[in-house]
This record gives sequence, C-alpha cells and structure tokens, in this order.
Amino acid sequence: MKRIALIFLLFFLSSLHAFTKVKSTGIPFIKNYHRSQYNGGTQNWDIVQAPNGLVYFANNSGVLEFDGSNWRVIPMPNISVVRSLAVDSTGRVFVGAYNEFGYLEPDHQGKLIYHSLVDLLPEMDREFEEVWQIFPYKKGILFHSFQKIFYYRDGLISQIQDKNEFHFSFMVRDQFYVREQKKGLCKLDGRSLDILKGGELFSDIEIVNMIPFSNNTILIATALDGLFLYDGTQISPWNKELSQLFKSNQVYTGLAIGDSKFAFGTVRNGVYIINKEGQIVQNINTEKGLQNNTVLSLFLDKNENLWMGLDNGIDYLEISSPLSVFPKDKNLGAGYASIYYKGYLYLGTNRGLFTRKYDFSGNAVNGEEEFKLVINTSGQVWSLQVIDDELICGHNKGTFRIEKNTGELISNIAGGWKYLYKKEYPNKMIGGTYTGFTLFEKSAQTGNKWKFVKRVEGFNESSREIIWSDDNSIWMCHGYKGVYHLYLNEELDKCTKFKFYGVEDGFHSNLGIDVSRLRGENVFAGRDGFYKYVAESDQFEIHQNLNNLFGTEESVNKLYEQKNGDVWFFQGENVGLLKSQVDNSYEMLKKPFASLKSSFIVAFENVNVIDKENVLFGKEDGFVHYDPTVIKKYNEPFSVFIREVRISSSQDSIIYYGAYSNVKEIQFNADGENRIELPYKSNALRFKYAASQYSNPELIQYQCQLIGFDETPSIWENTLQKEYTNLPEGEYVFEVISQNQYGLNSAKDQFHFTILPPWYRSRVAFVIYTLLALFCIYAIIILIRIRIKYLQNHLKKKQEEELKQKEQKFREEALIAEREIVQLRNDKLRGEVEFKTRELAGSTMNIIHKNEVLSYSVGELKKALKKIKDPTALVQVRQLMKTIDAEFNSDQDWEQFEMHFDQVHEDFLKRLRAEYPQLTPKDLRICAYLRMNLSTKEIAPLMNISVRGVEISRYRLRKKFNITRDENLIDFILNV
Repeated sequence: MKRIALIFLLFFLSSLHAFTKVKSTGIPFIKNYHRSQYNGGTQNWDIVQAPNGLVYFANNSGVLEFDGSNWRVIPMPNISVVRSLAVDSTGRVFVGAYNEFGYLEPDHQGKLIYHSLVDLLPEMDREFEEVWQIFPYKKGILFHSFQKIFYYRDGLISQIQDKNEFHFSFMVRDQFYVREQKKGLCKLDGRSLDILKGGELFSDIEIVNMIPFSNNTILIATALDGLFLYDGTQISPWNKELSQLFKSNQVYTGLAIGDSKFAFGTVRNGVYIINKEGQIVQNINTEKGLQNNTVLSLFLDKNENLWMGLDNGIDYLEISSPLSVFPKDKNLGAGYASIYYKGYLYLGTNRGLFTRKYDFSGNAVNGEEEFKLVINTSGQVWSLQVIDDELICGHNKGTFRIEKNTGELISNIAGGWKYLYKKEYPNKMIGGTYTGFTLFEKSAQTGNKWKFVKRVEGFNESSREIIWSDDNSIWMCHGYKGVYHLYLNEELDKCTKFKFYGVEDGFHSNLGIDVSRLRGENVFAGRDGFYKYVAESDQFEIHQNLNNLFGTEESVNKLYEQKNGDVWFFQGENVGLLKSQVDNSYEMLKKPFASLKSSFIVAFENVNVIDKENVLFGKEDGFVHYDPTVIKKYNEPFSVFIREVRISSSQDSIIYYGAYSNVKEIQFNADGENRIELPYKSNALRFKYAASQYSNPELIQYQCQLIGFDETPSIWENTLQKEYTNLPEGEYVFEVISQNQYGLNSAKDQFHFTILPPWYRSRVAFVIYTLLALFCIYAIIILIRIRIKYLQNHLKKKQEEELKQKEQKFREEALIAEREIVQLRNDKLRGEVEFKTRELAGSTMNIIHKNEVLSYSVGELKKALKKIKDPTALVQVRQLMKTIDAEFNSDQDWEQFEMHFDQVHEDFLKRLRAEYPQLTPKDLRICAYLRMNLSTKEIAPLMNISVRGVEISRYRLRKKFNITRDENLIDFILNV
C-alpha cells in the first residue's frame, strides 16, 4: 500500500544520516518501563522498529508492541519465550522462539497475529530449540538456532547444518557470520560455512557481538575475553584497559552508534558507550537511572535514541538529545543558580550550595566525583554572581563569599536576592534583600574583599529584581506590588527618594512585572507583554517591537542577555534563545528546549552559559545541561495511528486494532483508507490513537475530527481517545493528527466507516415501506370503493328507510284514519248497541211489565174465579187464565230476546254456552240478565220465580263458574 511504502521510505531516508554526537556531560534522559506497564515478562531479548515507527520487543511472554503510549502482547502458540526479531524490507516483523519461527500479520480486524512457518519444515526437522537470531539476507530471512540455520524465501525453507553446534551469529555489511563451537568464527558462503582466517581463536571463546569498526575492520566483543579487531586477514586484541573492564562486567550485546561510537550492554554494570579511541563516553547503570544492570538487548531507533532490553524491564535513553540530566547526582535539590568559577562548578539549590572541580574544555573526561556541599551554605540559595573577581552567594541566611568549597557569611541580613555593581562605583556593591538594600565595600583595609557596611536607609521593600539605570538610579520590581524607581545619594547608603509605578502609570497590572537589560535599554515584562519607560511623560508605554517578537499569548518571565548579543528568555512554561543576527535582528530558537516544558521553578527560572558547548538550566528537580554543538534533527517525520476502534455499549467490542489489512471486513483503498459498515445499534464509538514519538509523549498534542459529524477539528490536547455517542446514520471519516513538542505535525490517519440506518430506515425497509404504501394506496382505493358502495347502499337503505318511514307514516296515518273510522263506526255501533240495549232493556221492561200485568191479571182472575158462579163464565175465565199463563211462559219472547241479546253482546250466550256447556237455559237467562246489570228483584218476575229463587240460581252459577266468594259474579260475567 502507498501509505506503508511512504512510511518505510521516510524511515529509510532518516536512517541514512550519520549519528553526530553522544554527550559525555550529564546523563541522557532515561525513561523506565516496568513490567507492570507493559504487562509482560521480565526479560527482553531483542528489539526492532517497524517502518511505521512502532517498536517490538522479544519478551518472555511473547512479542511486545509499543506505540509510544500503549503496549500489546502477542503470545506464541506454544507459550514460549520469544528470543529474536527482525524486520524485512516490506516492514514485516519476523519472530523466533522455542521450536517456533514465523511472522506477524494483521487479521481482518487489523489485529497482529502470529503466523508460524514451522509447518513448512519436515516433521523430523521441527526440533531446533531456541531461535536466537533472525536476519534479512539476500531477499530472504535467516533463522538461526544453536542446532540449525534456516533460510526462508518465497514460501520455501532450506537448511544449513554442521556437525558442531552453533553459537551466536551476526550480520555485518550484509555478510553472515556465526561462531561454530569447537571450530571457530565462520562466514556463510553460498550454502557452506567457511572458517575465517584466524577464526580458530574463537573455537572456545564466546562472541557476543560483531560491529563494523572502520573501513573493512570489524570490532568483535566477547563475553569474558575482551575486545578484538578483525581486518579481513587477521584478528587482534583491542584496547586492553577497556577489554579488562568488559571482562569484569561481562559484555552480552552491542551495536554501533553512527560511525564513531559503540554501545555495549553488560551483565553486571549496565551499558557503556565508547568512542573509537576506547574512551568511555557514558556508563549508565542502576545508580544513574536504569532499572537493572543486566542488559540483554540494545537497539538504536530512527530518532537515534537507545532502547535497552533488560533482565527486568525496558529502558529508553535519549542519547541524541543536546540536553542531559546534570549532574549525575540526583539528590542535590531544586536548581536555583549555577556558575563556573576558577575550575569549580557551583550549583545552588534549595538544600545549599554544592561544588566540585569540573573540566569543560573537552580535553579531559570528568570522573565520577560527587558534588560536595560548600561549607556553611546549607539552606536555600537564591543567586550566584562573580563581582569584581569574588564569588558572591545570595542565600536565605544572608550573603556569602565563596572560596573553593568554603562559604564565609559576610552579611547576616536575611535573603540575599541579587547584587548590583557598577564601574562608576568600583569599591561599592548594592545587595537586594527581603527588607530592602544593603551596602558592601572593599578597600585595602578589608584586604580588597567585600565587606558589609550597612543597610541602605529610606527603603525597606523586598528587592529581588533590581537593575542599574544609566542615570545611576535603580529600578526595582516587586512581584506583587509593581515597579519602584529609586535614587540613592553619592555614598549609596541612603535612598533619597523613590517613586512607585503601577496601573495608573501605564501598566495593565501590578502583578508579575520583571525588569531586564536588553541592548542598553531597560525593558519591563508584564503578564500581558513588554513595556518601556518614557522619561518625558514619566509613564510606561507598550514596547511594540518586543511584543511583536515574542507575541502576547504567553508572558515572558525572564530575559538574560549574553555578551555576544544572544538573549535567553523564559516564556510561559518554556525556554528559548534569541540568536543575534548580523542585521541586528533575532532568530528565535525553541525546539532544542521543548522537552523542558513545565520543568522550571516558576519566577526563579535561571540559565548559566559557561561556554559555547555548555549551558546549565535550573529545574524543579535539579539541573539540565545543554550542548549547542549537538545537532539534533527536529523535523524527523513521525506517524500517528488510530490504534483501536471500539463499540461503546453494555458489551464493548473492538472492531479495529490499528494494523492495516486487505481483508474484506475492513477494506482499504489504494491510499490505505479503511472502511467498515456498522449497524445502527453500534452508533457509539470510542477511538484510541497514539503517535510513534517516544521522547516526551506527555507533550504530544492531538487534534481529531469526525468528518460528517464535527463541524471543525477539536482543540489540541494531550488525550489519547475520543468518544462519540448516538451517531446518526451516514458516512463518516474519523481523522486524527498529532503535533510533537517541536511543533511538527504528523501525517493524518483516518478511519472510514458507515453507520447504517436503523432497520426502519434501511433500504429494505424503504422497499417494504414502498410496497406498504402501494398496498395502502390500493387498500385505500378498495376502501374508497367499498365506502362508495357502502354509501350507495346506505343511501339506498336510507331512501328505503325513508320510504318505509313514509309508508309507515302513511300506514299510521291510514291506521289513525281507519281507527278514527273504526272509532266512528264503533261509536256508531256503540250507539246502535246502546240503542238496541235500550230497546232490549225497554223490551225487557215491557216483558217485565207485561208479565207483571199478566201475573196481576192471573191473580185477580183467580180471585174473581172464586166469585164467579156462572160455569160458563168460569170456563171462560179459566180459559183466559190458561191463555195468559201460556203467554207468560212462552219461549218466543226468550228466543227473540236471546237473538237480540247476542247481537248486542257479541254472541255472549253462545260463547258462554260453548265455554260452560253445563249451564242450563235458566242459567243462561240469569247470566244474560246479570250482564244487563239487572237486580235480583228485576230478574225474579222475568224468570217467574221468587227473589229467593234468583239468589239460589246465582249461588248455583258461582259453583258452576268455580269462583270464590270474594269474586263478584257480575264482574266475572261482564269479563267473559
């Protein structure tokens, strides 16, 4: 892929330049990685770096991968110790272990997986124990164990084997060398191992390293027998003194540092860096910061810094840096002042003043002598100044004169901040203290040494930042109050007047103002920029030139001008140098000091320029040495990597492990861009990233953006992950870029992915929605048709209902009319009935009256019959009585009555006869008379019976009708 090829090309080009210099002054910055950090085994047997900048370690627990921030462990399938590693021209990492060798390759998720090559060997050749070295060799790879040597190329493996066991092997100038036990040092020629001329010397001597020395000469290091040189024709011992040292410390590994330096890791005393003359440039061991004195492996990375695989842990030495920890003693305290005077280096700390003899000429190697406390100076040191050839120490206890390793207290006025001396007053010195100024003088009477005279009267403010002005007045800056301008008398023992300057006089704030001398001008640095004093207006104005030079984003705390015009400055948490140019301009230099950010003592920053090769900075934990002649390349390209993409959910799952792959699940285009599709439920992602920058990773800044979601990139910050939640569906590109401490940006790394819409917004869903919509439209049409039909039917039913209602209404009206007609008919009939009833009643009454008359007539006739004597008349009367009696009992009247009665009372007698067949004609007649509501007395004559007879007949009727005594007989008959 293009991206990997580009990274490898940059890596290759950067490795071509020669290493310039390894400092002998101070200790390189050391970074310790304990096994608890990398989560692996204790021992680390080999180290390599891939073209992308990632570093790999052969560890007891497997292969360790380190990206500058995160560690990963890649175990072997047989859980064996990894002994060797190598990287070929394509960037592939090869691995050697016990009875195992192969390579690392990413799987479909970008996770590095070990792939074994042992399966390519015949079964009988798979027992070869530890693979101790791996070398790229002639378009293939050599795997070396003590039993066999395997050569892998184009998917095939061949073997090189001899009758004797092998020991360590080496690749020097593309030539493969191996020590064969009981035979000596051999060289691979074709498929044969030929012993070198003189190589028999090493038949029983253990060689641990072979390094190019010069031209065709090779430096050979042995474990216990010292150093040798091989020039192609003969082998000879080299540097007996150094060899003797290495014999006692037992060399285990080594490498070349550029063309003139060599590093050797030992079993007993850490690492030695030597030059071609055999001089020890550095010896770094546990006393100077290593975790362990047994060094098993060394590796020089592309930034020319030294990785060390230890018997317990991993250490990183920044040997390419112009900066180093100084001194080697780490317990001196915080650095407040330093000075080099008469062959002694003095270091002032919060614990006191320390010194030792030191040679900065470069002609001698300084020994391991420790710094000693200057007698009487225990406590806080504030300043060190050489004034008229005397070393003066400003101390919490007062003012000291320093001579070699002894301090003499010449003033016990507490707090010696700073001292002023001017040629116009050759025998006078002004000191600033916690409580104002002090006056010192020297004369023949004092032995031409400074002696305290008195306090300066008239001013008692704490005077730490002080400077002479051209008019012999003194400017003093108080960190919390503001600026004072003081005038002293001719004797300098009294302040005749002073004036305070603050916000009212042009400053934006009274806090944190500092005064310095720059190109003959007094300049005042505030928190918001620089100011200058204008005497004509007795006011302060903004110093635009300096503000333009430094900017105003961060305040400048201190300025230190050197004799050559260069200016050291402390700005914010950083330090820098203004290099004076021929045209009187400045070139600003910050990059060499970028790693010192945030390490200085705020408000007490200090720098001491000893010479062109030696500069000391005071820090919170001591001092740092800077050698301007050490040229470090600050524009070395580096990479940033998306190391992990994880779905954030109740069950987190990693979908990408950061290694490039061509597998379908995570696709890469021609530019190495990855693409992946995620379901909508996985719309919460966490990205982890890191830059392959190993010095000061805490100063690496990252900026990221999720294109498609974030409108702008994030701010620069030192965070190693970014999380997004509730991402809507769409295509996204997560993009990250890093910036190192030198202000250099890496190339961007990207992760392309797509959040699929939820199932209800997917393409299939939209097809379903379309079909449902069509179905709904069809259903709506059907429903509309059904509706129309329903409405039609409803209308028809309604019309029919209305018609029915109208018909019903008509029927009802007709019925009402008919009822009215019937009513009228009934009324008519009722009238007729009533009329007939009246007629019937009248007829009945007539009958009753007739019967009564007849009855009376019969009675009278009976009476007359008794008086008639005439037989004829008697016969006639009797005949008349019979006639009357016949008329009285005639059924013709009853039949006539019954006919009329049934007509009026709806066949009452017929119904009664049908319902009660046990009734006699007499019973029927009584019932008829009762229905006509005739009384017992009225019925008796009609029946020609007595009233008692009627009552008896009524009693019989009640029995025949089976009605109780409580029921009314007439009501019963009326309801029949």
